[in-house]
Amino acid sequence: MQNRDIYKLDPLESKLANNGVAEVKDDLSQGALETLAYELRTFVCSGAYAKGLDDILSTFLRNVKVSGEQPGVWISGFFGSGKSHLAKMLRTLWTNQKIHDGTDARSLVELPENISRHFDELSTLGAKLGGLHAASGTLGAGADDKVRLALLAVIFKSVGLSEQYHLARFELWLKAEGVLSEVKAYIAQHAKGKEGEDLWQKELRNLHVSPIMANALLHAMPSLSTDAKEVRDMLRAQYKIVDDVSNTEMVQAIVDALAPDGEMPLTLIVLDEVQQYIADDPDKAYAVQEAIETCCKAGVFKSRLLFVATGQSALSGLQNLQRLMGRFQVPVQLEDTDVDAVIRKVILQKKETARASLNSVIQENLGEINRHLRGTVIESNKDDEQWMVADYPLLPVRRRFWERVLPALDKTGTGSQLRNQLRVVHEATKSTALKSLGSVVPADFIYDQIAINLLQTGVIGKDIYEKIARLKAGNDDEQLQGRLLSLILLISKLPADINHGIASTEAFLSDLLLEHLSEGKHELRSRIPGLLSELVEEGAVLPMNGSAGVEYRLQTVESQQWHDTFKQQQNDLRGNPQRLETFRSQEIQHYIRKQLQAAKINQGSVAEGRTLHLCFDADLPADANKRLYAHVLECSERQFSDAVRSASADNATLFVHVPNIRRSELLSAIVDFKAAETTLELGGVPATDAGKDAQGAMEHRRNDADRTKKLILKEIFDAILVQLAGGSEVVGDTLTEQFENGGKKACERLYNEFKLADVKGWGTVYDRASKSADANALAAIGFNDEADKHPVCVAIKRFIGVMKTGAEIRDNFQGAPYGWPKDTVDGALYAMLAAGVLKAADGQEKPVDAKSLERAKVGQTKFRPETVSLSTVQLIKVRSLINAIGVSCTNGEEQSKLGQAITEAKQIARKAGGDAPLPLPPATTRLNELEVLSGNAQLLAACEAQPHIVQELEQWKVLAEKVSSRQYQWAEFKAALKHCQGLSGFDALDAEKRAIEQNRSLLAEPNPVEPLLKQAIEMIRMAIMKKYQDFQDEYQTCLQELQQDAIWAQLSSSQQSELLTKHHLDNLEMQPLSGNDRVIDSIENTSLSQWSDKTSALAGRFSRVRQEAVDMLVPKAKQVQLAKVVIKTEAELDTWLMQVRADVMAALNENRPVSLK
Repeated sequence: MQNRDIYKLDPLESKLANNGVAEVKDDLSQGALETLAYELRTFVCSGAYAKGLDDILSTFLRNVKVSGEQPGVWISGFFGSGKSHLAKMLRTLWTNQKIHDGTDARSLVELPENISRHFDELSTLGAKLGGLHAASGTLGAGADDKVRLALLAVIFKSVGLSEQYHLARFELWLKAEGVLSEVKAYIAQHAKGKEGEDLWQKELRNLHVSPIMANALLHAMPSLSTDAKEVRDMLRAQYKIVDDVSNTEMVQAIVDALAPDGEMPLTLIVLDEVQQYIADDPDKAYAVQEAIETCCKAGVFKSRLLFVATGQSALSGLQNLQRLMGRFQVPVQLEDTDVDAVIRKVILQKKETARASLNSVIQENLGEINRHLRGTVIESNKDDEQWMVADYPLLPVRRRFWERVLPALDKTGTGSQLRNQLRVVHEATKSTALKSLGSVVPADFIYDQIAINLLQTGVIGKDIYEKIARLKAGNDDEQLQGRLLSLILLISKLPADINHGIASTEAFLSDLLLEHLSEGKHELRSRIPGLLSELVEEGAVLPMNGSAGVEYRLQTVESQQWHDTFKQQQNDLRGNPQRLETFRSQEIQHYIRKQLQAAKINQGSVAEGRTLHLCFDADLPADANKRLYAHVLECSERQFSDAVRSASADNATLFVHVPNIRRSELLSAIVDFKAAETTLELGGVPATDAGKDAQGAMEHRRNDADRTKKLILKEIFDAILVQLAGGSEVVGDTLTEQFENGGKKACERLYNEFKLADVKGWGTVYDRASKSADANALAAIGFNDEADKHPVCVAIKRFIGVMKTGAEIRDNFQGAPYGWPKDTVDGALYAMLAAGVLKAADGQEKPVDAKSLERAKVGQTKFRPETVSLSTVQLIKVRSLINAIGVSCTNGEEQSKLGQAITEAKQIARKAGGDAPLPLPPATTRLNELEVLSGNAQLLAACEAQPHIVQELEQWKVLAEKVSSRQYQWAEFKAALKHCQGLSGFDALDAEKRAIEQNRSLLAEPNPVEPLLKQAIEMIRMAIMKKYQDFQDEYQTCLQELQQDAIWAQLSSSQQSELLTKHHLDNLEMQPLSGNDRVIDSIENTSLSQWSDKTSALAGRFSRVRQEAVDMLVPKAKQVQLAKVVIKTEAELDTWLMQVRADVMAALNENRPVSLK
């Protein structure tokens, strides 16, 4: 049995009249009517289609009966879901369209009973109410963004008028005048045009300039005019081309077109793809809403106008469409299942006689069907089986695959999904019609259907298109390779941001290419791996690692460039063997370093950390006897054995053998890895899909080479051997363990004296000695004998000899053969300092003790053995001396604090004297003698000099106090003497001052400064008092003159007091000069010369007071300034008086009193 035998309609004999795509338009041509008849016969009125028609018709009929406002209808669904098909069927059945063979639309379609009743009722109402009419089209095909004009164009066309507004109005005028037929006949008789051309439409388009149209009007309407030119002018003026019309003009035009006799028919207006027309433009959405709302609310239409619009989204789904929800209140939402039902009935419907055979084949091969693309999001599910017979030869998994591929390939938005395209399904059934039962449509079938479109839209390149075409024209293997390439291409276009799990692996490609459920499937699966390998070798595809395994991608122009770059990098690397060896060595060295970093090498019970250094050179460095080394050798086993055995058994070096195996293979893997890595770096970030695929393939090469490299390296690393010098083998499961175990043994060889200090507690020894100067600090490690008897202290003291710095001591004992920790070395040094076994001095040779020595400065500190010892009583006496000087000192601080005390004592001595007139500071002979000593010798000398130094210290303190008081008096005297200049007695005082300075007798007894200071102060006081008395006398004189002034006498007492206060002439009492400070402050505030100036200024100040009094009493008085001149003769006097008279008379002539100043 062949597949064609199972269909109700043989796919080889049947055809799709509309290619599976319905168009909603008013087209009554023969071809259009034949297509319409086919669509009516194949219309499946069930599911959402039936419910939609029921809702539309019942709502319309109900509102017509009650004259209610008709709500609009919105049909929505994804692209290709049948929106336009449903709208077209509604439009055709509304008017019961007559088909060319005499049949009508309703007789060709199978409708549910309730839908048929609705249409019968519609026809009955139409017969009573002006008939039935339908118009359909798209707004975009009309007047661009002018919705009213676009709507009118659809309506005008439905009644045979021109779609242009001004032309349709002209035709309506002719019809209203009853001359339309006559004008058309004249045009047909006199106009000329091409064969088959519509002469009426030709002349109508040229309405404003057509002489034939003007003559036709004159012929039909002689009274219109006598001149054709005047007719054309009239037409241009009356029927202008308009950009838009108003709502009122739109309603009137609809009435004129549909109801010329005044009776409005029951009218359906279908507007297809309204959402596509509106898009994201809110202005268009508003315009559509306004136009349709105007029509629906217009009383002239009497509820007889129904609008049906279509769009891919429900009105509530997009914000821009939500404004239409109030107008389109009847929603019709089409679903996937409705389209599937159409396809299954129109294309895939099976004969009942063939159902059993087909079901048997499917059940026998159910395992094969269910295994396809397992693990992906489109794998078989439990709902598939119920539709397998109905959908055969389309397998459910492959249909879901096409559903995901097609949107990714569809750049124009017209491809839709396969299950919604009747044409593609029809072609699929035709391709398998002559094959035996069990043959199914392979997944790559869709490529042949859309390949040309993909090429034209730029989804695929010309090279790959031609490559696939050439292979498909070849032999069996080449044809299968062509199919593989086409399927790999389809898979590569799936969205990368969605985890669908579909990959172009061998298994998945085999699943999708299978053409028969039971025949040839094993052969197909066995052929595909070899054919893919050939494609890889040819450079047609690229293998890549993916989550589902090795995937294959198409080689493109860009990937070929990447491939060429990779080959070039390979050649460059192979031509540089030295560089390759470096890469190889780096890999091995990196591993060994990493293993060593993980190893923890400790020695002794204190677990002192040790550092093992790596050496990859042929020879060990010069300090190999002082540091722990692991000598890594890449050589033969014999050479390694000779090197190990030639080293002495007490040598601390570890020898690491890296076997020289699989060298060429490792170098080859490194070449591939580095070449791929460099190619990826040079390629950068690709901007195209082809570039991204090439990048992914190169990443696969790099990762594959990296895996090979790591496998070879692992084999080498597993064979690494570690031995001690002399040939002792080191055990350990890993290299890290071998480093740890061998390192411990090497430590014992290199640091063989470590055991002397291998005890915990050296940090505590340091703390006790440095913080408390504890002479028994070694008790912290259980040693209670003299400090210099501990083995560590013995070794350190022996090394110090005469003198060593802390850095030298540390370097010696932290290195081989000791390897002592820093706490051990420092703890021993501080313990011996605290116990008096050692003495220490800083870089300036200043002594420091255990408490004052900072650990950070140990390296620069000089250590010497101590030869003098002191008793406890002597140390107490030293501490008493230090404390007497004023420096706090506790037990153990004597050494460090004594130097500070000597410095402090010298400072006190310096304060007991000074520069002239002070005597020289007292001598500090004993302190100088102590200062040159150090260590215990200095402490012993301090103990012996303690009573003498204490006595001298007391004397110096007394003198220091006298210096302080005498220097204060001396400063006062010098300040006073400065103000005595010019006074009687100054010279004598100055001579005494110079004598005291010369004799340095400031501290002499009796005090030589005190009487001189008193004498100077008294001289200043008397001088001030004399100046003050002169000031007072002048003040009284000026005051009496003011009081005798007639103007002043006119002021009240309060006014007089106010003016005196204002000019600071009311209180001139001087502060008492009772003490030295007041006398000095007074003369510094107002010198003797300043007193004279103040006295001289009194007359002017009182003059200003008098002038203010004049201003107060005679506000308009003019002040006349008397010229300040020296008069020597009577004539000069007369001249001056005449000038004064002239100035005064000038003021008097102004009727103003005069105030002389």
